[in-house]
Amino acid sequence: MSVGVVTLTKIPDFSETRLGEELSNKATTSSSLPDELARLWDERPSVIRAFVESRPQYQQLCSEIEYILRKRIGENGIEYSTITSRAKTLRSFAEKILRKEYQNPLHEITDLAGVRLVYLYKTDLPAIEMIILSEFEIVERIDKLEEQEADRFGYGALHYLIRLTRKSSGARYDDLKGLMCELQVRTIGQDTWAIFDHHLSYKHESDVPKLLRRKINSLSGLFETADDQFDQIRRDREEYRKAIKSKLENRYKALDQEFNLDSLSEYLSWRYPDRPVGDDARLSLLLSKATEFGYKSLSEIDQLLDRTEKAREALSKVSLSAPSSAGDTIRAIAFEQPEERKRWHPSEERQFEKFGFLLDRRTR
Repeated sequence: MSVGVVTLTKIPDFSETRLGEELSNKATTSSSLPDELARLWDERPSVIRAFVESRPQYQQLCSEIEYILRKRIGENGIEYSTITSRAKTLRSFAEKILRKEYQNPLHEITDLAGVRLVYLYKTDLPAIEMIILSEFEIVERIDKLEEQEADRFGYGALHYLIRLTRKSSGARYDDLKGLMCELQVRTIGQDTWAIFDHHLSYKHESDVPKLLRRKINSLSGLFETADDQFDQIRRDREEYRKAIKSKLENRYKALDQEFNLDSLSEYLSWRYPDRPVGDDARLSLLLSKATEFGYKSLSEIDQLLDRTEKAREALSKVSLSAPSSAGDTIRAIAFEQPEERKRWHPSEERQFEKFGFLLDRRTR
């Protein structure tokens, strides 16, 4: 019987650990394995054994490529949603062999290792591709949208077949040289569509009932439109922050701007140009605390920092940490608000009390 006609859905879960134990036992027979694996074992035992023995190397390859991407993308300030990886499981490997006829599966199957990068903004793709080009050997680049058939609906992505380069040198990489990895690069919209499309199980538009066809095609277009809108929102936000920065040339005009995370960030960058502002999470915390205690404008924050300047400078001389400007503004709130000070560690609360006499209370 040809293995190509075996029903795929019957392959049970069978861990690599357990199979490894079976294969290391010289007394192993096909009767001790699940039915489909038993057939593969009877016909091609060396293939199954070779896969189990090589899988740890592909797991390591996934980890290395994922690490490189996280590091380089972070260094370049590219915003992304997730970077995930996986080595193909025995179940998936067996199913692929049953679907197709391979002379040498371990060399012909190109996704034994797989990494997926889901990024936020389409306009970051050139920078991402430059990282891929500089860090890996690209064996093949596949644009799924360009190669899509005329009657195949959906929203494509980029796939690469890559290998580690000579940059990855040393004993830990010896077993990984020459191994292939499939790298998928998707926007959030493309990733969402791919998940939805997978569960629909329709391969061609002609497979879809007419009742659903228009809605599904519209939906795939909406995901693409959403990606475009994400880019537009980022551009609009950048323009807004530029406008705030420009207005800060006139201090008092700028302090009348709407009080939000972006205007607060630009204000702190302007007031403390030699100090990091802090990440968005820290800024958001500052904004919520300011609102809670009644500071409702940049002007009021500006006055708060003036009043607490000497006290904060004295505190910074005995503090072990050098806070961001957002963190230092939270300290300013704590100097004026007893309820906020109570949330701090008792030793820190005592420091606030110690330097409280330095507060300028005339403008409060």
